[in-house]
Amino acid sequence: MKTWITYLVAIFMGLATTLLLGQFDTYIIFIQSFSSLVIQFGGFVLFPIVLITFTSGIASLRKDGMGGRLAASTFVWTILSSLVLSLAGVALFSLFPISFPASSSAGASTGAVIEYIETSIEVMKQALIPVNPFYSMAASQNFLAPIVFIAFLFGYFLKPSSDVLKPAYVTVNSFSEVMYKISRAYALFGFAFVYIITASFFAVLQDEATVFVAPSFVLALIAITLIAILGILPLIFAITTGFKENPYKIIYRSLAAAIAGLFSGNIFFATPINFSLSRMNLGVQKRVSSTSISLTTIFARGGSAMVASFTIASLLYATTGVAPSISLSIFIALCTAFVSFFSSMFLGFEVFFITYFTLKILAIDLHTAEMSLVGILPLLCGLGTMIDVLIGSFTSATANIWILHKEKGLSQLVHVPYDNML
Repeated sequence: MKTWITYLVAIFMGLATTLLLGQFDTYIIFIQSFSSLVIQFGGFVLFPIVLITFTSGIASLRKDGMGGRLAASTFVWTILSSLVLSLAGVALFSLFPISFPASSSAGASTGAVIEYIETSIEVMKQALIPVNPFYSMAASQNFLAPIVFIAFLFGYFLKPSSDVLKPAYVTVNSFSEVMYKISRAYALFGFAFVYIITASFFAVLQDEATVFVAPSFVLALIAITLIAILGILPLIFAITTGFKENPYKIIYRSLAAAIAGLFSGNIFFATPINFSLSRMNLGVQKRVSSTSISLTTIFARGGSAMVASFTIASLLYATTGVAPSISLSIFIALCTAFVSFFSSMFLGFEVFFITYFTLKILAIDLHTAEMSLVGILPLLCGLGTMIDVLIGSFTSATANIWILHKEKGLSQLVHVPYDNML
């Protein structure tokens, strides 16, 4: 059975469980605690996968002189998707202006937020200080950049340029295969994890109740998400690949990872699934998926930026009664795109902190109205992460096409028979 089918079944089972048991406080506490543990397990699996596969991928790309194409495609997708989606967020708001609803967290103090920001930045600084690589890996609990940097150093010098280095290259490549087996198992049995996080997701929304008293805002969020997934991302992919590949196949074949991102709101949880789907379902070379997906997990947060830009415009409309002007909307879009490049240090809270820092950069004082986001943050971050996961899939597919075109004169993905798909 294909992963996306089992994941859809897990969604309905999670919803049914919450509908049956959601009125019990004990259930709420248990399912939320269990869900947090499951989501953290995603990072536990992701870190060794990235460390080994990124090392192997860099060495292989250097061996064949393909690193430039991989870097170029990843850079293009990171910048282009962030800018276009951020602008789309404010543009779509101008078409569907709607006030941000007052959630249970409205009016809360920002003291806890400031403390969390300071703590996260301090942890990031500790992870980036070059004391020793093992300390950096231990300190980077929610920050993937130090792992990628260490893996890049190993991979760069692992290029099999002499006979003495070839055994090391082969060994790391073999370990890379082991990591992909782990990611495949994670994807195959991930439906059990999705069931737990889905039950928690609906429990939080049921307890918050904002989605029920402000359904028009929720429908607007869902609408812009669908426009991004079904319209904007396929268009960017078609342009960057010369309209030679069907983008909707990529969406369909990456559904399981997108579902995991939607209900977890945590890209670390969904990325191990995306590694496996990129290779098995999209036919992307191992070295390409290993490097491009790792890099987009850190920097390409266009989906979160889009949700944040739409949210900021909605907050301004709710607090002032006037939609932001065209010039202010452009500044909002540019700032959200810029801040999104650094939002990975606030794992699971990207939309809130993109919103928070953008308001600070633009010197917009909403008198703590931005705290209203906290109440429905699982929905906001979930939608943003879902788009971010698909950006990773499209980036790896684009890089694969560019590399195949240079290697063999090909311009299409290596099509995987349907029976071999996850």
